[in-house]
Amino acid sequence: MILALRSLIRFWAIFGGVILLVIVAITVINVAGFAANNLATLWGYDLPGLSGYEDAVTVLVGVAGLAMFPYCQMQHGHTAVDFFIEFAPPTVRDFSYWVSKVLTILIAIGLAISLTYGTIQTWSDGIETAVLGWPVWIFMPSAVFSCLLWAFAAMIESRQGQCTEKKDIGGS
Repeated sequence: MILALRSLIRFWAIFGGVILLVIVAITVINVAGFAANNLATLWGYDLPGLSGYEDAVTVLVGVAGLAMFPYCQMQHGHTAVDFFIEFAPPTVRDFSYWVSKVLTILIAIGLAISLTYGTIQTWSDGIETAVLGWPVWIFMPSAVFSCLLWAFAAMIESRQGQCTEKKDIGGS
């Protein structure tokens, strides 16, 4: 079960990376369009940028960014406060480690719950992006899923009890 969850978390991070590449690609195309427009203006032509660029980037950034949180958690790539805790006694370091794991799990679950309510509210209000007219709620379940995976990643990490990070902060 844990192995399958780890594989799912890896796949989800790759999915987020692909979405990020799409964002970069449409940004490059849009910037190139503006540069071409500046040149075309010299000859009296007008080349518009990508219509709805801001809409697409706005909704896709939320999908891509949160998709990488679970993998980051699983790889201990999140921010740690080692500078302040490295000189503390081992019991304080262990306590800090476990408190951070519990808080991470609670925050991730809290975000998943809030995003679920937000998805329902956005759907019932019929909110759409301004230019493209895309329903915003369609992109929000992926954020809920990412937060749940993030909580599971923190649970897996806590269950291991002997992860690299804990050794780095003085645990067993």
